Amino acid sequence: MSSLPELPAANVKCHEQPNNQTMMSDNNDFDVTILGGGLAGLTLARQILMERPETQVAVVEKRTFPVDETTCKVGESSVEIGAHYFGEVLKLKKHLTDDQLPKFGLRFFFREPHQGLADGTEVGGSEFFSAPSYQVDRGRLENYLADHAEDMGVTVFGGSKTRSVTLCSECEGADQHEVEFTQQGDTTRIRSRWVVDASGRAAFLKRKLQLSEDIGHDINAAWFRIDANIQVDGWSDDEEWQTLTGKVPRRWLSTNHLMGEGYWVWLIPLATGSTSIGIVADPRIHPLSTFNSLEKSMDWLEAHEPDCFDSLQPHRDKVQDFLAMKNLAKGSRQVFSAERWALVGEAGVFLDPFYSPGSDFIAIGNTMVTKMIMDDLAGRPIDHLAPTLQSIFLTLFQNNLLTYRDQYPLFGNPRIMALKFVWDYAVYWGFPALLYFNDKLTDVGFIQSLSKGIEEIRDMNLQMQDFFRAWFQADPEVNADPAFVDQSEVELMTRLNAELREKLDDAALRKRFGANVGLIRDLMFEITDRVKRTQPSVATTIPEMRPSTNRLCQVFESLNL
Repeated sequence: MSSLPELPAANVKCHEQPNNQTMMSDNNDFDVTILGGGLAGLTLARQILMERPETQVAVVEKRTFPVDETTCKVGESSVEIGAHYFGEVLKLKKHLTDDQLPKFGLRFFFREPHQGLADGTEVGGSEFFSAPSYQVDRGRLENYLADHAEDMGVTVFGGSKTRSVTLCSECEGADQHEVEFTQQGDTTRIRSRWVVDASGRAAFLKRKLQLSEDIGHDINAAWFRIDANIQVDGWSDDEEWQTLTGKVPRRWLSTNHLMGEGYWVWLIPLATGSTSIGIVADPRIHPLSTFNSLEKSMDWLEAHEPDCFDSLQPHRDKVQDFLAMKNLAKGSRQVFSAERWALVGEAGVFLDPFYSPGSDFIAIGNTMVTKMIMDDLAGRPIDHLAPTLQSIFLTLFQNNLLTYRDQYPLFGNPRIMALKFVWDYAVYWGFPALLYFNDKLTDVGFIQSLSKGIEEIRDMNLQMQDFFRAWFQADPEVNADPAFVDQSEVELMTRLNAELREKLDDAALRKRFGANVGLIRDLMFEITDRVKRTQPSVATTIPEMRPSTNRLCQVFESLNL
């Protein structure tokens, strides 16, 4: 673990007396101040108070609640870690079940220019996976969290703009951080033992401390919502295709990905009846300037995804919002400090929305921050804990980054991507999801006991992502043959997902993790062995070995490999 960066020099006035327009009193002292009352900030406040109800928590938020349910934010689609965090850790399952939508997994469509949606390759499940996930209407969820936060005792300063944060390390002898904000023209200062930045892309602390880091993953995005339920199930009248996922149309409940070289388009249904549509692209192939307005986005969809364009065109008068964003992926050199500050959510890091990891990293980050706060408030030192949890967090982030970096050129190739999905899911369910579901990502000793297996998974993942790129270089043809790769029929996928719901003691969990390392290793050999038979020119450092068990025969046959 490298040493933590020093704070940049700052021109700080420490503990100056407030002027006549600045309010400060004894009841402005808190244990924790959270900058930002969005998804990351409000879930953190809830988690802290569920762990320690007497904790004094303040949330400083620029909006006032309730917010408009149509809120232009990424993060509507959850996957297993985030869904488990919301439903089980935060006890929000009733809200998710009653007021949000169940998610029918991730679904991917590949087509060539002459093909319709049903004529190409589809990858997804015919049944729901065992571990649930949800399509989350962010505005609705954040209103629910804000309403219940005040009931739990959180002090919410709505309609407030953070003006400054003075960390206690900047002032000799200080033992509290100080946050200054304006609210309805008045300036208020509050003090707290902890300050956590959950301000999203405003990234107040990251900017102040100059922690931004280029992670080498350049993607841009534009997204909007339409007040209409756009269902991909109706994009073809082929009855056989329509019934591949059951008698009742339900593809629309998936996070649907329309795939092409250098891009993907999402369609996400929301419980309010709206549909979220987004374009995410590698600027080397599809510059942001080609879709950075609603009109340009529609023109772009007409050119690249005409079925999607045709379904949206009748509803253009129902567009609710639009946002374009450059440089979506963000890194940070530091996210936690033993000096009692932290960055969570997009105020810290953000990867890529492709596999919906945003709420996962909120879950992991918030859980780690809660652990540090609980230990600190209980009088236990965190000098070792903070950098160790940060190392775990950033290791997970960097390993996940491998999944996306320099992979967008492959996105239009169904044979490569269908196998990449199996690989990526296996790594995700077999490693971080398994440990999070068993509440072990903050158990430093347990994580360190798995270090050899974690390092092997990281090395295998690096080799496999290189392999997928090399395969594309050797065989860039799309070949979107009519096929349905049914992930519900891939036994290793259904088993790894179902095993997330099993509660294991330490010995059983260690054994399961070891078995997963072996399975992932075997999967690496099976994929590379099969591909090298048809593409012997693919360059790879992976040794030529036969797998102990063939698990993907059905997938290979569906893809004509």
